[in-house]
Amino acid sequence: MKPSQTDLTTPPTRTRRTTSTAVTTIAALTSLTLLAAAAPATAEEPPAPAPQAPAITEANTPEAAIAAAQSGHRRVEVLERRTESSTTWAAPDGHLVTELTSGPTRMLRNGNWVDVDATLTRRPDGSVAAKAHPQELRLAGGGGVRASSVAAAATAPDSANRDLVTLGMGSRRMAVQWKGGLPAPAVSGHKAVYQQAVPGADLVVDATRDGFEQFLVLKDRPAQDKAPWTVPLTLPGLDATQQDDGSVSFKDRKSGEEVGLMPAPVMWDAQTDPRSGEHTHSARVPMTLSQNGDTVELTLAPDPAFLSAEDTVYPVTIDPATDALGTLFDTFVQDGDTTDQSSSTDLKLGWPGDYADTAKTRKRIARSYMTWDTSVFADALVSSAKLSLYNYHSWSCEARPWEVWAANGADADTRWGNQPARTQKIATSTETRGASCKNAGWVSADVTSLAQTWASAKADEGHIALKAADESDTFAWKRFYSSESTAEQIPQLTVSYNYRPRTGTNLQAGPPFYSQGGIYRVNTTTPTLRFTPEDSNNDDQVRGTYQITDTATGKVVTSVVADPVPTGETSKVQVPAGKLTNGRTYSFRTTTDDGTHWANGWSDPVTFTVDTALRMTPELTSLSAVNTALDAADVTPATTSDSAYAAVAATGTTTVGVPWGTSDAISVKSAERGSMTMGLPTAVQPRGVALNGSVVYVSPDGPVDTVAQPTLEGGVRTFQVIKNATAPHEYTSAMKLPAGATLTPFDGGTVLVSSGTDENTVVHGLIDAPWARDADGKAVPTSYRVEGDKLVQTVDFSAATAFPVVVDPKLTFGLNIYFNATSVEWKAYSMAATTAGWGGWLYGCTVAKLPAKLAGIGKMVCGAAGLNAWKNLVNWLKQIKNWNLAAGGCYQIKLWGSSKLTKVSKKNCR
Repeated sequence: MKPSQTDLTTPPTRTRRTTSTAVTTIAALTSLTLLAAAAPATAEEPPAPAPQAPAITEANTPEAAIAAAQSGHRRVEVLERRTESSTTWAAPDGHLVTELTSGPTRMLRNGNWVDVDATLTRRPDGSVAAKAHPQELRLAGGGGVRASSVAAAATAPDSANRDLVTLGMGSRRMAVQWKGGLPAPAVSGHKAVYQQAVPGADLVVDATRDGFEQFLVLKDRPAQDKAPWTVPLTLPGLDATQQDDGSVSFKDRKSGEEVGLMPAPVMWDAQTDPRSGEHTHSARVPMTLSQNGDTVELTLAPDPAFLSAEDTVYPVTIDPATDALGTLFDTFVQDGDTTDQSSSTDLKLGWPGDYADTAKTRKRIARSYMTWDTSVFADALVSSAKLSLYNYHSWSCEARPWEVWAANGADADTRWGNQPARTQKIATSTETRGASCKNAGWVSADVTSLAQTWASAKADEGHIALKAADESDTFAWKRFYSSESTAEQIPQLTVSYNYRPRTGTNLQAGPPFYSQGGIYRVNTTTPTLRFTPEDSNNDDQVRGTYQITDTATGKVVTSVVADPVPTGETSKVQVPAGKLTNGRTYSFRTTTDDGTHWANGWSDPVTFTVDTALRMTPELTSLSAVNTALDAADVTPATTSDSAYAAVAATGTTTVGVPWGTSDAISVKSAERGSMTMGLPTAVQPRGVALNGSVVYVSPDGPVDTVAQPTLEGGVRTFQVIKNATAPHEYTSAMKLPAGATLTPFDGGTVLVSSGTDENTVVHGLIDAPWARDADGKAVPTSYRVEGDKLVQTVDFSAATAFPVVVDPKLTFGLNIYFNATSVEWKAYSMAATTAGWGGWLYGCTVAKLPAKLAGIGKMVCGAAGLNAWKNLVNWLKQIKNWNLAAGGCYQIKLWGSSKLTKVSKKNCR
């Protein structure tokens, strides 16, 4: 049969779909259509409408969206429910409607939602990229020497491989490659056509919503009826296995989990059924697979009989279906140099015009490599990143492009013949400066995408390579100051970033903030819900959103938004009246935003039952008063009890025992810090009651009850619940301290537990500054004084005070800081259990490096001037007297110069 005269440069529409890791079948869509009734006709012309404010189409919370929808009689989107593949609207009738799609319709870019747009655009460097693609789809531009035929391309050496299509970035970057050079693609919409990629064949790449498809279109019958096609793939961390049906399974090398499946390849000619649009002449394509490390090579061998058949109408399209894959330091190297250049004051790139051999066959081309400490913004949301280099010398004043690449890490063994692999070109800059041009200065490149990749990977280090775009052009030769230069203008990486807040911890419902079997019981239909919000940006104000669900029906009863609070403090809301019913059980979960970013998802839910007839025993009444005054308490649930102790809590290397009777003392023991005891200030009834990790001692006829609580920090709190004005104004706790230790009070109320000398002092713990609050939450004056080994607390209440008054002495025994003025050394040890996750931590360091015990846990910066006296420790302790070391907290302390505390960064340890 005579070949078709139609010149088809792209394959016909296919009805067969490949399988990918993302769901790409028929979209599941849930929507609501509101039909308004027709307005009745009127006899006279209505007056002109008054000007109206712009319609509200979106709101952050469900409540705000519902209110806007009802007032505007139109649906309003709930922004906090927006995801890649779902949109939630509030309807005018008060319902929420969610539209779901089977694939992504939007994506996050620089912290903002943008619509997915697979339209291909040409970039300045000649490559092609989708406008907004969830997998950051990139296509190759033109360049290189093209193979002489399809067969020649298939048998080309690996050195001819070049990335055709890439998805992802950094260590997650995968690539489909082509053997040989390529012409610049013709781009239209989401399709790129490399016309005559080899004589007689076009290479076509078609971007899809979350991947791509590629085809080889044989425009004419190939020589000898052979059209082998070798497709190299780079798949970091994946193993490929060919199945019996010819498909290929891709599995994560570590977990063994299948992350992609590529169907067996097929081919078809130009004939289609005019009614169905189906291809009427197609065939399977045999394929073999080989893998070496992260490189997979697929070899397709189309049937010569199909290609030579008289009834085959060209063009023939071959489809390998690869769209199914879902998945310091600085130095330079130069050809001819055989020594380490990591101590050089230069970074170089390009060709300076000389040669590495006498035959002048090897140009002395240079490239540079850099490693950055990226741990400071690990897991952050990066909005911008700029690489800046001081370009003090260039071959020519004419602008020549230079490139920034993501690369593997370089080290002192890096040489021209042993270079780290360059994995992806990130940026191209033409900025050129130099002394001969009388404009030596900074040049820069936008590396935002690479910094975002590092942040997403929570990488501690990031690596880049620098090279000239044209390494045969001497005009591209450039020299920069390296990090070893004595000049001030050493390389800079400027990164702007923020952290998402986390969903929060320590969810509680009350009063009385008491649980049985993991279920809180509240004695009101308008309870208070609370939790501790967390954000790595310690200065952020975090707003909590609470979603309450009826556990029996599974329906959301209401959502309430709290006022913003500083991170680490307590977020709380009171459930509005009319939302909850006595006798029913509910759950609530929380999410947060910091005004810029939302947390990812919701916290685990906490369940509570409304029981307005809850029997409030004297013990529960006192516990309720304490818990209400505390905000979100960081109580360690007692793991055991025995004949001596009503509550025994182990936190790391510290064990706290709270006795049954008030005549006995609280025991705090540590293998590293010794042991001590603290007597209870009041003697009430002989035996306490254990409730939720606390021990409550009540005096039914007396004016004071006592509550003792082990804390997550490895310490203990003792509360006096003063019930009326007849109570004593002073409360004494007898302390049995570690050998040689003393109590030292500081301005502001903090009391230090320490031993040793001024030159070598061990700090065993801190007793926080005291506080007291009345029944209305107002502060009541209170203070400590020290009498030997006794801690005496005075509370200045009066008959006019609103009772009960809750009084809190708190001991943190886990703090253990060693200071040696002679060696200028600080050491700090954990205040909480590593088994309990991040607790309250304090970090120390030597001037030279972080102590081995802290390596990998935290960081602290010490000034080169040294920490030279015990008085500096005293001053430092004064500054932390009012710290509230919250449960689950992580603290970074920065000391500069003579130990002046210039910054305390709470919950910012990475």
